[in-house]
Amino acid sequence: MPTFSLRAKLLALGALALMAVVGAGLLVYRPARAQDLSQSVASAAKDWGKFHYVEASECRRCHSFPSADDKDKGSLELVLLTEYSIWKTHDKHAQAFAVLKGERGRKMAERLYRDAKTKEDAHKQILELKAGCLGCHAMGTLPAKEGAKLDTEDGVSCTGCHGPAGGDGAWLGPHALKSWRDKSAADKYKAGLRNLRDPVVKAELCMSCHIGNAAEGKVVSHAMMAAGHPPLPPIEMATFARNEPQHWRDPKSVPYLKNNLSKPAVVENFGLKDVDYQRSRTALLGNLVAVRETLRLARDRSDFTTGAKNSDAYYPELQLNEEFGKDASKRWPELAMAHSDCFACHHDLRYPGFRQKRGYAYHIPGIEIERVVPGRPVIRSWPLAAIKLALKQTGKEADLSTLKDQLRDLTRATNARPFGDPAALTPAANALVKWCDKAIDDLRKTDFNKETVTKLARNICELYEDGKAGLPDYDTARQLGSLLQVACSDLGIKGDELTKLGTALNVAPYGSREKRLDELLKVVREALGKQNAPAEWTDGLKKFRDLLGQLDDEKLVDAQVNNPFLRDLQLVGNRRFTDELTKRGVADKLQQLSDDDQQKVLETIAKYDPAKFLGHLKKIRELIK
Repeated sequence: MPTFSLRAKLLALGALALMAVVGAGLLVYRPARAQDLSQSVASAAKDWGKFHYVEASECRRCHSFPSADDKDKGSLELVLLTEYSIWKTHDKHAQAFAVLKGERGRKMAERLYRDAKTKEDAHKQILELKAGCLGCHAMGTLPAKEGAKLDTEDGVSCTGCHGPAGGDGAWLGPHALKSWRDKSAADKYKAGLRNLRDPVVKAELCMSCHIGNAAEGKVVSHAMMAAGHPPLPPIEMATFARNEPQHWRDPKSVPYLKNNLSKPAVVENFGLKDVDYQRSRTALLGNLVAVRETLRLARDRSDFTTGAKNSDAYYPELQLNEEFGKDASKRWPELAMAHSDCFACHHDLRYPGFRQKRGYAYHIPGIEIERVVPGRPVIRSWPLAAIKLALKQTGKEADLSTLKDQLRDLTRATNARPFGDPAALTPAANALVKWCDKAIDDLRKTDFNKETVTKLARNICELYEDGKAGLPDYDTARQLGSLLQVACSDLGIKGDELTKLGTALNVAPYGSREKRLDELLKVVREALGKQNAPAEWTDGLKKFRDLLGQLDDEKLVDAQVNNPFLRDLQLVGNRRFTDELTKRGVADKLQQLSDDDQQKVLETIAKYDPAKFLGHLKKIRELIK
């Protein structure tokens, strides 16, 4: 393992930490669309007002383990019925609240609420939302049944993503009926079910936490990062969803869908257009959504008139440091740090280095570089490089000229003062948000087939060949590398060079996943008193572990029917599970494994060389026929 200087480690750590700074309030300025299934915070609040969210226990009853009766009824033709079990044992979303109760959460509380009378009082602030934590770490802020409150121990559970399932006309009961399959996505949305088969809808949802959503109070401030909030890397949706890990099969592997591809209604209802290339569609559309959501944070948090109507959500800084005042307009540029490019300040100070050669600017291949004054941090720009790729995919590369004019306004707003002039930033970012809306709609209508995805893969490899696009920084290279791997996977293209690219950029993190699973399953064993379980039970556990990496294997899916391990797993509810994690010290072990993964990312950033990245692209181009 290479050795890094203390300076390099600290600078890389600062860069990675600030990579998690999120940004993008949802849809305040968004124009209406003819087919509005965006399920934004604004439309959901209006359309789902009579519904409420339910706890994971409501879903556990059916989605823990399949019975022989479930198989006979044909349920496994469409769903796995192990979704809850995968989420519970293998998905970090299930432990999202537990980490707030752990050692890192306590230390962050002490640093953020240093004036609290006791450490316990400080920790209580985080657990009760005053730092804005529960918006992403639990469902405690979502509407529950009248007179009730959702259990925060659920972390981020089923209906938090799928939509409110309770109330008159909601989807919880009807979705279990076979007739539900015949309903359109629009009809299901009316019953509270979010259309996660739509790549844009899915991207908006995931990025509401993993990039940010000011309207929902999902903003990681500069202070939170400094206090120890772990890093959130750039997000490429297809790879991110697979790494979650998936608790669903790819559409082309679902028997019911595979057997009904000739039926237009099924194709429409389940979003099966271009089914063989859906991951490429998800990746490229998700990237455009990332551009828009990043700009939204800058727009929404610099618009103090809009933000003042819900300042606690838009500006968690006002809660954390009240001694600096409650007037957001007077807390700039502190507020701007939540949407600024982290590497503008946190980077290795090598000289000469590629940063000086790259220049200080908003880098969008296909557009003449809009330079900013050195020392003026730009809005986070890791998704920008894929804009040209999206426009080439839609055949509207000429739209770059419109983008250039709007980008010039953003550059002026950035140059006006350190971290930008908020009065100029709001309209400049808003114009770009609207531009992104049109680009997203155009890309949604585009076919993704062998020809167009092959073109996409080639365009990624050739993006920097003209020498006019400058040099990609690490975040940009990681995003492009991930996009390229997805496209090549859909095309069936393999090769050592693709593997080397993924390793060099750490495209698929969470190397400690198997070790994490070992610890979590140990908790389950001990909670159930199964340390010396019978062979049938142990065999059931093995069959479940085998399933996790091969959800598309029908034999492994069938092997879960009446699995005794999955049957008993239901008995370990979320509160008990969290208590066991804490009591047995497993939560701290999980944190250490996450820290180990983080160290690997830091080493990747410190070693990044744009010339080597471009060399990988050149070699991979030779694989694409």
